[in-house]
Amino acid sequence: MKRIKILNIVVYLILFVSSIINESLAFFPKINEPNQQEFESTSIQLGKTAIQLIKFNQNEEAIRLLKLAVKLNPKETQLWSTLAEAQLRLDRNYEALESITQATKLQPNKPNLYFRKGSIYMNLNNPNEAKIFIKKGLSIDKNNERGYFQLGNAEIMLKNYNSALIAFKKSTKINPKFWQSINNEGLILYELNNYKKAILKFRTAIKISDDSEPKLALAIVLYSSDNQSIESLNLAKNALKTNPKYVSREYQAKQLWGKKLQKSAQILFKNKEMKKLVKEAKERSQ
Repeated sequence: MKRIKILNIVVYLILFVSSIINESLAFFPKINEPNQQEFESTSIQLGKTAIQLIKFNQNEEAIRLLKLAVKLNPKETQLWSTLAEAQLRLDRNYEALESITQATKLQPNKPNLYFRKGSIYMNLNNPNEAKIFIKKGLSIDKNNERGYFQLGNAEIMLKNYNSALIAFKKSTKINPKFWQSINNEGLILYELNNYKKAILKFRTAIKISDDSEPKLALAIVLYSSDNQSIESLNLAKNALKTNPKYVSREYQAKQLWGKKLQKSAQILFKNKEMKKLVKEAKERSQ
C-alpha cells in the first residue's frame, strides 16, 4: 500500500509540474522552450511510471500519464500500446482501439499489435473484424501459438467449429503445452456431442495447468454422464474455490462456453453437495 501511495504522489507531482510548465510556456513562448529530445526523455519516464501504476491496478492514473506522454512523443509505439492496455483494463474498448490503431500505424510489421487489435474486436463482439487482424498478425508471424488460439476463439464465436479445431491444432502443434488451445478443443467437442474426446482434452489440459477452467469443464462432463461421480464433485469444488466467477453464466459465455456446457453446469450446481459452495462462490464473485 505504501508503494501505491508513493506512486500516486509521484503522479500528482508530475501532473502538477507539467501544468506549471505548460502555463509558463504559454506566457513565455520563446523562453526556455524544451527541445524534442527532452520531450522524448520525459515521455519515456512517464511511460515507465505508468507501467508501475498498471501493475498496482491504478489504471485511471496511468491513462492520465500516458495521454500526456503520447502528446509529448506521439511517434513512440510502446506508449500507445501501453495506453491501450490501461484502457482495456477499464473496459474502454473503443478508446483502446484508437490507441492500438495509432501503434499499428507506427509499426505496421509488428504482429502482436494486430493480435491485440483482434482481441479488442473480440471484446466488442465483432469476430469477423477480429479475424482480419489476427490473420494479418499470423501472416507476419506464422509460428505464433497465441495467434492461432485467438483465431480459434473467433471461429468459436462464429460457430465455425471445424475451422476453430484446425486453428487450435495449429496452436498446439507449435507448442504442445499450450493448454488453453487444448481446453478449447474440449469445449467444442462437447458441443459436438463427442464426450470421450472432450474428456481426454480436459484431462490433458489439467496435466499441464492447474487452472480452474479445465477442472470445472471436466467435472461437468463427467457429472453429465455419471451424476454419482465423486471425481466430478471434487474437481468442481476445487475449481470454484479457486475461481468463483465460473458460477456465472455470463462469465462462462465470456470464456466461450457453449450453451450445452452452460446448461450441464447448472445441473451440476444443483447437486446437494454443491449448493452451499455455489452460493458462497456467487457471494465471493460479486
